[in-house]
Amino acid sequence: MSSLVQIDGSLGEGGGQVLRVALSLSTLYGIPIEIENIRAGRPKPGLAAQHLKGLELVKEMCNAQVRGGYIGSTRLEFRPGPLNKTKRTFVADTQTAGCICLLAQVALPCALFFPSNDVITLVLKGGTNVPMGPHIEYLTEVFKPILNKFGGDFDFVVVKRGYYPKGGGEVHLRIKPVSSLNAVTLTDLGIPRGITGWSYVAGSVHINQAHAMANDAKSIITDNLVKNNIRVPSITIEAYREDRAMAVGNGSGINIVCSTNTGCILGGSGLGSHKSQEGPAPGETAAKEILKPLLTGACIDEHTQDQIIILMALAKGMSQIKVGNEKLTCHTETAMQVAEIMLGKHGLRFNLSKNAQDGDTSSCILECQGCGLVNDNLVK
Repeated sequence: MSSLVQIDGSLGEGGGQVLRVALSLSTLYGIPIEIENIRAGRPKPGLAAQHLKGLELVKEMCNAQVRGGYIGSTRLEFRPGPLNKTKRTFVADTQTAGCICLLAQVALPCALFFPSNDVITLVLKGGTNVPMGPHIEYLTEVFKPILNKFGGDFDFVVVKRGYYPKGGGEVHLRIKPVSSLNAVTLTDLGIPRGITGWSYVAGSVHINQAHAMANDAKSIITDNLVKNNIRVPSITIEAYREDRAMAVGNGSGINIVCSTNTGCILGGSGLGSHKSQEGPAPGETAAKEILKPLLTGACIDEHTQDQIIILMALAKGMSQIKVGNEKLTCHTETAMQVAEIMLGKHGLRFNLSKNAQDGDTSSCILECQGCGLVNDNLVK
């Protein structure tokens, strides 16, 4: 049996990112791994419900042998078997408000390379719009079109929304396996074509909060774009109340998406709180997240940065992504480090260089020579 690849869970930001990237690549490449100091950088180290369910999900997808798969575990052995050739539907239920989109982060790359021409369905249950993770709208409206550029895709149904602390949300993702992923070049932000958004309340939260979040976001975005001589044809943010049949518990939030004429997709999100609001209001948070790449010329926002590292690693060829004039996020650097530990022997390398295009040396290009994983089991 192959020797275990050792990974320190305290690496980088010391959270669930290490676990998700390592488990996905372990499953896809058949690399047995040992992770110690799991989530050492968090107030409550070890596997939480969401991480355990993500682990169990990919365990089932590849018939893995696991040691240390329990709540609070800080050490894990994961020995993957071959991807499941008979099962087409996989279910993960955190039974908490654990973030559904983080379950998708670990399982979706694996589903893309399943040895089947049939659609693979992920039934994910937990929180759709919760703290410390992407909102479901970010997955479907920002990540999905970026995944399309790499050659992957999924359909989705949001059966029910779930908010913190109750959870209870349910999302179905239907993924068509691919033979390989394409390298992607995104080095020209282009001109914004428009900004759209959704500001919602659910349960007992007053509709006025949805209008306030929408107005805050639109005002902040407009003022900053005018100051920087950036013209956007339209900014439309819809404020609405979620149907009670579609949502569990009380919640509120806002999601904004900007598309450009060169095909870039940027996102911003904010989550409401029923406690005394600490820090920026949700509308302000969402506005600042989408303004940052627009003002620095980055072709992706900060949340996309870390999410596409695994796609760049798996793709065939050299991917190039303009990330603006800021440092990479800690989540991004962590994902890169784990990917290089796992796939360094396969020639994977990331490089961050100054952008020499058009004489612009104030921004950076993230490059990756991907490993070009090929799904040989698809029937032609």
